[in-house]
Amino acid sequence: MKRVVFVCTGNTCRSTMAEALFRKILQDLKKHKEIQVESYGIAAIEGQPASENAKKVMEMEGIDLSGHKARQFTQDVLEADIILTMTQSHKDYIIHRYPKAKGKVFLLGEFVGDNMEISDPFGQGIDVYKKAAEEIKHKLWKVIERLGKN
Repeated sequence: MKRVVFVCTGNTCRSTMAEALFRKILQDLKKHKEIQVESYGIAAIEGQPASENAKKVMEMEGIDLSGHKARQFTQDVLEADIILTMTQSHKDYIIHRYPKAKGKVFLLGEFVGDNMEISDPFGQGIDVYKKAAEEIKHKLWKVIERLGKN
C-alpha cells in the first residue's frame, strides 16, 4: 500500500481538502485499499478543526470534514512514499529540516507537471475556498494518472 501525504501550513484548509478529495476519488475508483491518504501542517496546532469554509466547500462535494483534527508534520511522516505540498516554501521547509526527505517531497503542481502553487484561502471568502478546492481536485486526478503509471 502506498502512503500519500498532503502538507500545507495549518492543516485546516488546503491539505485537509486535498486529503478528503483524494480519499473520495480513491473510493469512487475503488482504489482506496491501494493508497493510504493523510494530511499535515508544518505549523499546525494539533487538534484544530478544519476551517468553516473548508467544511462548507467539502460539504458541496458530499464530504464531511466535521471530524477533522489538524496534525503537525513530524519526522514520522517521512515514512510516507510521497509527500505533496501546496507551496514551494512548504517543500523547501521539509527538505531543509529533513534532508533525507529529498526525492519524495514534491510541490503538488510539480508532481503533476504544472509547477503551480495552491494559494492559501485561510480567512477569505467561500469563493476563494471553492477555487482552491477546484485547483486541488484538478491536480488530484493527475496524481491518480501518474500513480497508475508507476
